[in-house]
Amino acid sequence: VCGLAPDQLEMQAEVCQNIIKWCKAEKRTFLRQRVEAKLAFILYEQKKYSDALTLVDDLLVELKKLDDKQLLVETHLVESKIHHGLRGVAKAKAALTASRTCANA
Repeated sequence: VCGLAPDQLEMQAEVCQNIIKWCKAEKRTFLRQRVEAKLAFILYEQKKYSDALTLVDDLLVELKKLDDKQLLVETHLVESKIHHGLRGVAKAKAALTASRTCANA
């Protein structure tokens, strides 16, 4: 989203949230999901694990319904990183396994 300012995570998160609001108003589902995945990664980078995890959980439910395999794999990988940051090794491994399963399906 903000490739020109890779160090400014607060600004990137704010831009992502504004884009998500616009996507909801304009009913742009696929773009919103892509930006939410980016926002989850930004929140992970900011060490806001609980916010990132709630966003990822909601996003995973939607992605499984739509069967967007690429974004589903990426989101599972972010989920794994979040669980690893929270010291939940078992859940991190489970997310990696889910990612591998989606990639091979």
